[in-house]
Amino acid sequence: MISIAPPNPPWITLETTSKPEGYLSYYYSDDISPLPIRWVTKPGDNKSDPNIETSTYGLFSTCSPNMRRGVVKSRRPYIFFITNRNGVRVLTGYYYIQWYAEGAFSGGWDFCIAANGMRFINPPISLEEIDRRFGSTLSRYFRPFKEIPHAICLELKALLDSRKDFTSAYLEEIDRLERFNLRHGGYRYLGWKQNDKFSWEYASEYLIRYFQESSVQVTHKRAKNSNPENKWICSECNYIFINKSLLRRCPNCGELASLQAEDSLGMAMKGGL
Repeated sequence: MISIAPPNPPWITLETTSKPEGYLSYYYSDDISPLPIRWVTKPGDNKSDPNIETSTYGLFSTCSPNMRRGVVKSRRPYIFFITNRNGVRVLTGYYYIQWYAEGAFSGGWDFCIAANGMRFINPPISLEEIDRRFGSTLSRYFRPFKEIPHAICLELKALLDSRKDFTSAYLEEIDRLERFNLRHGGYRYLGWKQNDKFSWEYASEYLIRYFQESSVQVTHKRAKNSNPENKWICSECNYIFINKSLLRRCPNCGELASLQAEDSLGMAMKGGL
């Protein structure tokens, strides 16, 4: 079987600057977990990023397209992840991005990114504590991401590298809550009708299939990853379903980049959640 994990095609090496910069990236964490993992059980909007199972971001989801594009276009390899725990914004881990690939919504604006280094910790560190330590202003409110300079990137990486690595525990907890979803909702990820765990084998459905068909040269208009009614329709099978954010694949027929906001013009429901 052909490996589609980096550094193999379709992945391209991200060439960074001499003083690379990065981002703070906010994600929703799961409030039923003692660890600050992504919100696996969020109703109507299960989260797949940060996807530490594959060390990727934006491979399976459409979250933060502007940040992913900034990583590629501005060559910013550092992503530091923060979330809210009990009303406090905290730093939980980081990626160092080394590869990127064009996403399913082709046209030069949609990218997925992959790291060659990552670390997640527990307990997380409050941004206020970090500001006191480094004289930074990271705790000022923002979402969903914020650019940070090279010097701060180095300080945050050193701080996280000095703490015990809990990445394996995060992976175990993600699997536990996926099995919770499976038991109570019938799927590991209800919005995608997905029973498989995220893995490079599963990623082949997102990468191999798309790049084998790329000779067709279909260019997609820039897609919004949310709409007021949370209703989406597949251009291939006309399936309509409810989900808070745009998905890369239709949960009904599996077609890539086929979803768009339902136009609310009285189209008959052909499916749903």
